[in-house]
Amino acid sequence: MPLGGMGAFLVIALATPEAFGGEGLTFGLAYLAVVLLHSGMFVRGASLSDIRAILQLAPFNLLGAGLILAGGVAGGNVQWALWVMAAALFWALTPWLTTVEGFLVSPAHFVERHGLVIIIALGESVVVIGVGTDGLELDVRLVLVALLALALSACLWWTYFGDEREIERAMSEAPGPRRNRLALVAFGYWHYGLLLGIVSVAAGLKKAVGAPYEPLDGWIASELAGGVALFLACDIGFRRSLGFPSGGMRLAAVLALAATIPLGAEIAGVVEVGVLAAIAAAALAVNIRWRGSPGGL
Repeated sequence: MPLGGMGAFLVIALATPEAFGGEGLTFGLAYLAVVLLHSGMFVRGASLSDIRAILQLAPFNLLGAGLILAGGVAGGNVQWALWVMAAALFWALTPWLTTVEGFLVSPAHFVERHGLVIIIALGESVVVIGVGTDGLELDVRLVLVALLALALSACLWWTYFGDEREIERAMSEAPGPRRNRLALVAFGYWHYGLLLGIVSVAAGLKKAVGAPYEPLDGWIASELAGGVALFLACDIGFRRSLGFPSGGMRLAAVLALAATIPLGAEIAGVVEVGVLAAIAAAALAVNIRWRGSPGGL
């Protein structure tokens, strides 16, 4: 089953670029396979409480997979509508129509696995730096923007991972029902925003490093600043849900990031990337100075 799940996820990855083109059906079939294999693995290898919990959840997962499959078959505006319905079902309805009780959450494993997802996403944000510079002459100016882009990704990494042990401790100390709710809210909703922020930053960096000393299109400059702001804002929400300090300094950084958009749109991408990295680094430095860890702003 694990190998089958890997194969299905691989097909999903291959179909994703054209999921709203000609590969919607392939995407939907692969997604349905993931749902079936996921439910089957729980039923075969989990505890009795896990089995009861997954049996409550499985009908909603199958309904969502059916909407995705039907949208892939239909295509066009119908696909958009059905996939939006599936997303709403997964994120807005299912967690509240069912229950998260019954699942056994291992804090160390849970924190580690979600951290690995963030690492992979941040790694891709570094990869796009090389992709964006393809065909450009390697000189001091290009090295400068590449290092600034790397510094920005590193600041996001340190923001999230600077207090991983404290995060694991917070999960371990939470009683069972609250731990399961934290698994949904902190490592579900807030992590989804963290990943969206990283994707936005990566997309913006690819464009920014491709022509670093020219003004960016307004939407690219907004994508860069908005991605960093979304990451920091969701990191605040993530930590607040776990009972960490309020994050006032990080919230101030989020507000300051909007001021970087004109720098990219009117001056140059390298300027915006540099200032974004400086703001993120300053928030980290102040946090370490006053709280002793990057995550406790």
